[in-house]
Amino acid sequence: MQKNTAMPILIIVDFSDNSLEAAIQAANLAELLHEDLLLVHAVNHYTRAYLHENNLDSEWIEESMEWLSQKLTRGREIDVEFVIREGSVYEVISKISRESNALLIAFSLKGKPGLQKFTPEKIMRMVAASPIPSIIFPRHVCNKFSPMLFPVNLFRGWAKKAKALTHLSQWFGKQVIVVENHSSVMFASEIERERYHFSEKLNSFGLECTFASYLLQGSYTNQLAYYAKRYKAGLLVLMNDEEEESLHFRPGLSETKIIRSKIGLPVLCVSPYMFSQDESR
Repeated sequence: MQKNTAMPILIIVDFSDNSLEAAIQAANLAELLHEDLLLVHAVNHYTRAYLHENNLDSEWIEESMEWLSQKLTRGREIDVEFVIREGSVYEVISKISRESNALLIAFSLKGKPGLQKFTPEKIMRMVAASPIPSIIFPRHVCNKFSPMLFPVNLFRGWAKKAKALTHLSQWFGKQVIVVENHSSVMFASEIERERYHFSEKLNSFGLECTFASYLLQGSYTNQLAYYAKRYKAGLLVLMNDEEEESLHFRPGLSETKIIRSKIGLPVLCVSPYMFSQDESR
């Protein structure tokens, strides 16, 4: 990822309250990051059925995209473009993400699903289909995106995760709050060693690192909420384990629970292998 290259924020649009919320939050983020916005509609069986049932022609899609583009630029210093493409939402997300060199794709958990049924479950499937980072906005408006809150098990591979955090720091700041998800009581010397090496690696990339220890009571989600408030975090970053070697973020049960919780932070879902082509070994 190169900061001097245009990297729009992508939003998959189905003209529902849900995708409108994602578009509004993404527009705010795009203005903050000095990036542009790219609205995308995937023309699929849901679209064709809606047009038929409401006696609309295909021009309605373009008119609706144009209306939304104008709405999002009003009062904001951003450029908004749109693309209409045949195919499933999963196919279109994958193709347009690569073609546009998009920075990330945005979703929201707020608002009713509409035309293409963007339920929380379907959003998780779209996140898994995306070859670029996905940001999922909470139900309230977000106006800050740093420092990054980063849950990690330091007893697993973390070299590519450290490199991924460096890429993300170009947009989301140099401060990282590392929330351990493994108790250090039984492995005090080992965890101290891993903390030292991880901190050294982040520092070598110009990042500042603060460690938040695993608490011995309460759920891990509640611990993340506690540390988010304590450190005034602006963004929660979730990453796959390096051992999975996946180019996509695959949300499991624990990740889905965190994403759908009431922590109150936007959640950035990333695979460390999304950036592997830029790594120097």
